[in-house]
Amino acid sequence: MFELIAESIFMKTSRSFDSNIVYIDANENQILIDTGTGLFAEELDKDLQNVGSSLSKITDVILTHSHIDHIGGLVPMLENNSPRIHLHKEEANLINAGDMSGTLADTFGAQLPDMKIEGILEEGQILVFGDIMMRVLHTPGHSSGSVCLHLEEQELIVTGDTLFAGGSFGRVDFPNGSARLIVDSLKRLSQIDFEIALPGHNQSIKHNAKRSAEISYQTAKNWFNV
Repeated sequence: MFELIAESIFMKTSRSFDSNIVYIDANENQILIDTGTGLFAEELDKDLQNVGSSLSKITDVILTHSHIDHIGGLVPMLENNSPRIHLHKEEANLINAGDMSGTLADTFGAQLPDMKIEGILEEGQILVFGDIMMRVLHTPGHSSGSVCLHLEEQELIVTGDTLFAGGSFGRVDFPNGSARLIVDSLKRLSQIDFEIALPGHNQSIKHNAKRSAEISYQTAKNWFNV
């Protein structure tokens, strides 16, 4: 079920191994941020229908990074739709070259078909979808191409697996993970004024997200001693 977070912005909290999924209704643009594993595609489609959309109506998919639990939902979606896929260049270029190792699909016994990433994201890029504007923040650490998406007008950041609630943050022991870089990324988030954080797993942070980012930064800094 999608929860209304702000005007036209909804979040579906993950179940099992799935990532959280953010849906944005920008009129002509129907946007998903992350897609889950794809194991619950029928449920996702029904939940989208309940908020006036569907998998077949999605025009854009923005990936916070390319791990299987965030990208796998593209597989059933691409059977009946051809949304524009957006991903940071650090990971998009590998996928476009046919290298799917960064998705961790093999690690979890899954297979992903070759796919084309058309929306190559870069640090500082502004994405505009109707009245919705979001700035791409390159926040490596959990993976080399992890991004957060800052919707300044809504005082909201979609944090992917960089920042979680409760002073937590994404693991760094996967390939291309980096303790030093996730500390740097968390420090950057802690210096931004934002009220709401929509992370890649577990609950949203609906109030004083900047403070939560400060706690996560200090926790990571002390934990990794960097």
